[in-house]
Amino acid sequence: MKRVLTVSICTLLVGSCSAEISAEDLSFPREETMEESFSRFYTPVEYTSNPGMEQISLPLEADVVINLMDVLLIAGQSNPADHLVTNGFAVFPMPRPADNPVRAFELLDGRDQPIFVSSGIPLHMLHIFFDQILQQVETDHLYPDLLLICRELYQSNLNRNNTLNAAFFAVPLTFLDEDFEPHSSIAEKVSAEVSLMEAHQGFNPSPVFGYKEDYSQYVPRGHYTASEELENYFMAMMYMGRITFLLTGGDPYGPDEIFLVSEETAEEMTEAALLVVSDLNTIEIDDAPLKEKWQRIYEITAFFAGFADDLSASQYQAAAENVAGERVDSPIIRTQDFCDDFKLFIAENFAGPSIYSGTGASVIMPDASGEFDPEDFQVLLAKTTGFRFFGQRYTPDSEMLGKFVFPNISRNPQGRQRFMPSGLDVAASFRCQAALDILEEDGTMLYGNYPDTLAAMQEMVDNYTEEDWHATLYMCWLHSLRLLSAPREEGYPDFMQTDAWDRCTLSTFLASWAMLRHDTILYAKQSYTAEAGCCPPTDQPVPSAGFVEPVPEVYAELRATLQMARKGLEHYDISDDRLSMQFERAESLLGTLQSIAERELAGEMLTESDADFLKGFAEALEATISWGEITDEGLETSLIADVHTDQNTSSVLEVASGNLDNCVVIYRRADGVVEAAIGPVLSYYQFSQPMNDRLTDEAWRTMLRSDPPARPEWTGSYICR
Repeated sequence: MKRVLTVSICTLLVGSCSAEISAEDLSFPREETMEESFSRFYTPVEYTSNPGMEQISLPLEADVVINLMDVLLIAGQSNPADHLVTNGFAVFPMPRPADNPVRAFELLDGRDQPIFVSSGIPLHMLHIFFDQILQQVETDHLYPDLLLICRELYQSNLNRNNTLNAAFFAVPLTFLDEDFEPHSSIAEKVSAEVSLMEAHQGFNPSPVFGYKEDYSQYVPRGHYTASEELENYFMAMMYMGRITFLLTGGDPYGPDEIFLVSEETAEEMTEAALLVVSDLNTIEIDDAPLKEKWQRIYEITAFFAGFADDLSASQYQAAAENVAGERVDSPIIRTQDFCDDFKLFIAENFAGPSIYSGTGASVIMPDASGEFDPEDFQVLLAKTTGFRFFGQRYTPDSEMLGKFVFPNISRNPQGRQRFMPSGLDVAASFRCQAALDILEEDGTMLYGNYPDTLAAMQEMVDNYTEEDWHATLYMCWLHSLRLLSAPREEGYPDFMQTDAWDRCTLSTFLASWAMLRHDTILYAKQSYTAEAGCCPPTDQPVPSAGFVEPVPEVYAELRATLQMARKGLEHYDISDDRLSMQFERAESLLGTLQSIAERELAGEMLTESDADFLKGFAEALEATISWGEITDEGLETSLIADVHTDQNTSSVLEVASGNLDNCVVIYRRADGVVEAAIGPVLSYYQFSQPMNDRLTDEAWRTMLRSDPPARPEWTGSYICR
């Protein structure tokens, strides 16, 4: 990442670069509606689910399990734990921490005991595909186009003396182009902005835009620490995703007032935004408007992560065209009539942001009696409305996290405000019963307005259509988690019908959700002494090859999601033979897991090919997720993401997937034999962290090795520590 910023000594004739702009023709052509859903790439994968497995009675009679002690020895246990006897399953932290599922399964090879394949393993596989593909797309396709766009818009605005826009595009150029030097007229502001971004010490007034920005957000994290190029891309895109050209202003203005900036400043920002939109239409590259490159970056990133929560180029273009026409003289956009009509059209035709992202370090003030009105949150959103060049994306879980805190949620009976949400809020909005039970037990439901907010969020989720659930890859991932959290009743293994399993599934849900947030936050062999084995007596049942968590609908949805990803990448011409091969391997692995799960549920025995697949599962998994390279890098389950910032405590909510645990499950096979299987499962953590110390994956892994945080208390019902 470039660290030194020098002042340009170029001799461009731009005068004083004042805010006064000479007259010019602006272009706002009527355009086709922007892409609002990618569900056309989605085709459901059919599956059957006929739960009919024979039951065993709980609590467990340990001596009926043919291989219980053999499996427990692998888990490092000498006796059945109480959780195992009571619930038919138990989770055990691994004696030697591991965060690579391939290595975890390899440790089970040659033990002649059934392996358990948890749904968390293919969900982790989805993360790897999502993360690796996004890295490749950003590096090979988006970075070059982003650099070109910023260069063109910087130069155009420098030529017309618009210092606000020139400085805005100079900031990302400082990271994207190591040879870039801003013009002397803006160099001081740009240098100050870049210094704040690199220091990432929280809220400070923006040297370019004036209002306060949260510079702690500019810590490259997620997969963006993988290369210097990705770090620079992160810094540039984060800036263009967070900085808002505010639409409205007035007096009084400030963080705790109705407006963030003065009316004059807001009008200057709106004019600057419209000049950018016009430039996208009038500047041509290779005989095509620059808007096409902007739209390609926007659509590809939207395909992965969702659509912008803030107003963007298409909305401003449509509003300007409707108010003033397709081609106008620039002085028109400075008139009061245009400003009033433009803001009115925006208000009547486009929704403002649904998620408050810290713009201006806004403050909500109490009334005369010291109380807070939840409606003030809408006022806060309104004053942050405006144009973002590549605005950060709306996701329903972000809206949920923002709604389950002050001021929407009022005090609890002890008089405490709820400033920090929880991953449980998201799971409860998906009607995950385990999450609902925990929130009832820990007193969260007693916060004022929490039940009503929960009901509203549940209704929002319930009303999503199939097209909504498959509008983006992000939504497909969430839909997979929704299917995973469905209740399991008669016909499923006994252990899957327990409250403890519901909580274990909740942990998988949240660990996978943490991976999703990690991947979209911008948007690590051991030798063994061979065991002396012996042949089991011929009159005793022989353990099978293994057991797959019987949730065929989840595997089908993951298959459909990967197929959707494949079609979308082909549409944007960013696929290749190597990537196609990886998709084929993944779809084949998921297809086999689905067919095994369907047969298990139907009360059928494993076929010979099923047994061969499970015996070679470590090898098959490695071929699918290692991308043909001899490396463990990128396969780790130890991933972290900050998902919410609390300005009151200057802290963030970190959600993370940690090292793998071993899970032992007990079930009755179709031939009546009761056996145990063992396999790795995901772990989940959440905790607060100072906002000036947002954690990278590398810092999280160091913490796990030296001083790991406590697991959520509710995991104590199934984890044997």
